Amino acid sequence: MKCRFLVLACLSLVSMIYGCSTPRILSDVPLVWKPTKNINDTDSALPTGVFTHKYKIMPFVDSRENKREIAKNIENKKDKLVSTCDDVADWCRTRFIAVIKQRGLEVVDDNSNMTIKGEVLEFYVIEDNMYNASVGIKITAENPAGNVIWQGMMNGKAKRFGRSYHLDNYYETLSDAYLDAVNGLLKNQEFRTALQKK
Repeated sequence: MKCRFLVLACLSLVSMIYGCSTPRILSDVPLVWKPTKNINDTDSALPTGVFTHKYKIMPFVDSRENKREIAKNIENKKDKLVSTCDDVADWCRTRFIAVIKQRGLEVVDDNSNMTIKGEVLEFYVIEDNMYNASVGIKITAENPAGNVIWQGMMNGKAKRFGRSYHLDNYYETLSDAYLDAVNGLLKNQEFRTALQKK
């Protein structure tokens, strides 16, 4: 009887050890907005001209080759991927609207005088000894006549240390990189100048 208990105890211990060393694969996870930075970037006070418009934000387009994959852990010989079940383009549009509204811009569905379009080209985290996130979205601003008044990239980056292959760290790094991208766009002098033209 004692031998039986010893065998069961050993099997249980082995199971715990191997279970802890093999984390579950982060597949089809939802996208969660979890920035660690303040949305209101105090270094990018906006000129009054950008507040005169009523902005319509069109659905974003995802032009990435793999639309579900959002991250990869490359610490070991075998890469561990992270994929999402959510629509990245829709998530990016929703967060874009939330950030610019918090910065004071007026977003409307009808009777707009400025239309913003977005094309997602990069939305990814590479984890080696750190989490490194990059976001790249091509933004197009059009006037009511449909003429392009500005087009360019909205880029953001973020990095952090953290527990390996941990979902919250991917969320925080991607959110910070996205916030960096939007605030970078709002700081862009050419973008600001274009919006202030009548």
